[in-house]
Amino acid sequence: MDIDYYAARCTFERGNRINQRFQIEKMLGEGSFGMVYKVVDKAGRSYALKVLPLWKRPSEERAELVQRFKMEFETGRINSPYLVHSMEYDKVEGNPFIVMEYCQKGNLYKMVERPHPDYDKIAHDILLGLQALHKNGKVHRDLKPENILIKNNGTVALSDFGTSGMIAGLSLWQKIFHKVDIFGTFAYMAPEQSQPKKAKATVLPTTDIFSFGVVMYEILFHEYPFGPLNNEADLEMYIKRAGKGEWNRAKFSSNASLAKWQPLLEGCLNPDYETRFQSVDDIFLSTSYLRKSGQQRQSEFKTDLSKGVILRVMQGEEHGKLYRLNDFALQNHFIINCGRDNEQTKNNIGIKDFDSHYVSRRHFTLEYNVQNRSWYIRDGQWYDGQWQDSLNGTYVNSHELQHLEGNLLKAGDIITVGEVKLRVEGE
Repeated sequence: MDIDYYAARCTFERGNRINQRFQIEKMLGEGSFGMVYKVVDKAGRSYALKVLPLWKRPSEERAELVQRFKMEFETGRINSPYLVHSMEYDKVEGNPFIVMEYCQKGNLYKMVERPHPDYDKIAHDILLGLQALHKNGKVHRDLKPENILIKNNGTVALSDFGTSGMIAGLSLWQKIFHKVDIFGTFAYMAPEQSQPKKAKATVLPTTDIFSFGVVMYEILFHEYPFGPLNNEADLEMYIKRAGKGEWNRAKFSSNASLAKWQPLLEGCLNPDYETRFQSVDDIFLSTSYLRKSGQQRQSEFKTDLSKGVILRVMQGEEHGKLYRLNDFALQNHFIINCGRDNEQTKNNIGIKDFDSHYVSRRHFTLEYNVQNRSWYIRDGQWYDGQWQDSLNGTYVNSHELQHLEGNLLKAGDIITVGEVKLRVEGE
């Protein structure tokens, strides 16, 4: 076994010290891939510390788990007040851990227990957290009240990014969450997450938008939109109702003060991800009561493409890698083939992923238009005298591409290929 993935058996209990720096005060909960504790440093400052107990996992799983854990840390480094901030990444006896902001006011359930919750603020903050994730090529995929925390200044912030970007069906989710509230996790899942044939759509922003709709319905009416969830029989019916869009709209007729939320929920809880709200921007544009505070933050990347175009890997095995498209054009490569490499297929851009089953060998094509000095993207590639579509689709900003028409690349575009996400930036 690679020494990098050796991990010793550790105990994480009250009073234990981690690397002689942090003392555990109490366990806060169990996340997607680890346990979270409240700790204090030698100066008495409080933090949340998430440990990945690698020693509990088979050796063949460790490399991928560590890479995903590192990506969870990087996701928490996105500069947004609406995300719980990652502060440090380290290891204890080979077991990785992340030091994060400690949100002493608890999760969203605590906030809505108070008299007269400010639902507008809650929705606004959650949406801006999702917007920050999506514009950085991330999809949360496990949005629920337990993962929505209240910072000390009252800001609502998203946390637990361990499943960000994962393509997972019901069986994998059951495996991941075998020690936590399974029904509480499934309550917020979009219909496509329970349908293997639609797995390719589960890493799109529309998955988070559905979950946001469930969260808002729950805090407004203190129940799930698609019925109770107490046992396996309830779960089966819940999934069926979610797949048909059969949520309880009658609640609005008995509470006129909440009627303004019905159009928003209609757009979020649509079972068809292609006709659901496609982005947080769509939600802000459709809701006047949220629009004023839904202004986008300044971009943290170059938006001028005139000096060159970069594809930055935002999610995937090669997180952070850059592909400078103009370097290809300077070598007269005006058509760039992109996809998974193997012994028979070599692409100009070989896309690596943790599990390459969702990346086709001939996934998409980039074409340079010399006249307008712009790059276009098409699904699939030309091969053996005909055009071959990718097996799992190519998406730009949640829109599935067709090979018949090229899509002009613009700054900030997010290209989704399986679990890999690339952002278009300027030089």
